[in-house]
Amino acid sequence: MSIDFTVAIRTYNAEKRLPEVLDRLLAQVDTEGIRWEVLVVDNNSTDQTAAVVAEYAQQWRSDSQLRCVSEPKQGSAFARDRAMQDAASESLVGFLDDDNFPAENWVAEAYRFGLAHPQAGAYGSNIYAKLDAPPPPEFHQIKFLLAVEERGAVPFRYTTRGMAPNGPGCVIRKQAWQEAVPKNRRLKGRDETWKVMIANAEDIEIMLYIQSSQWEVWHNPGMEVWHHLPPKRFERSYLLRLAQSGGLAAHSCRYAKLQPWQRPLMPLFTPLYVLLSGWRVGVYYLQNRHDLATDLAKACLFQYQWNVLLSSFQTPRVSASKD
Repeated sequence: MSIDFTVAIRTYNAEKRLPEVLDRLLAQVDTEGIRWEVLVVDNNSTDQTAAVVAEYAQQWRSDSQLRCVSEPKQGSAFARDRAMQDAASESLVGFLDDDNFPAENWVAEAYRFGLAHPQAGAYGSNIYAKLDAPPPPEFHQIKFLLAVEERGAVPFRYTTRGMAPNGPGCVIRKQAWQEAVPKNRRLKGRDETWKVMIANAEDIEIMLYIQSSQWEVWHNPGMEVWHHLPPKRFERSYLLRLAQSGGLAAHSCRYAKLQPWQRPLMPLFTPLYVLLSGWRVGVYYLQNRHDLATDLAKACLFQYQWNVLLSSFQTPRVSASKD
């Protein structure tokens, strides 16, 4: 049986987190006529993640299928490549992480939007925060670091260069990926151990490559996802590291959003990026230097901008995402 839609879940040591995601997918509605599957990509877990998937597979819903593949290379970019490679759908692949909880109609909305917009190479969800406790007061200033974005109730095409949907809950057309996304990219993604540090914007890099091609990138408000943020995600040390790795991704994302003919000219553009980033970080520091030790949001934003500047000098080399 051919598959219309693949839900790909990247997971790492998620034996406790993954069941709620799978429960949300078990409860999907309005999927009549959609041939779909759930593909769990185990990104080198050392816990019982694979066993959890195997247990769920024994009682999975009859109109879908659940399976698990392994990706030993650490980093979410490698896991995404594995998902796209092994997805049974030759058309649409929707991506969730193991802490992303989709609405009960997410599969239906994702699939039907793709049918209605055949030129959409990728499209994203509204992403809400699922919190265990009230967020810090500065949450609204730094929620972009935590992949939380609510971009409205009206669908729109991303036409501003550099703007793109976040990875949680996004859908990518396999043909667009094959045509626009290089196999060898710079950003590998981050794992929960922080051993893979550069950077946590590998999903944005992919979106920008698609946006810079002949394909369109859209926002689909019909797709809704809740990103679970436990209290540890608001610890100062965690947020500062997140800001650091996000800032270090900036130069790679600049490269991805250039037109293909412009990319060989990147060394000529780099001094301008350095000057602009240096000016921004200098102004921000002068304006906020007295608050950086006490104001978490300002400290994170300074860390982010400082590492945007550093990214021009510390951009990782292009490395193979696949064997």
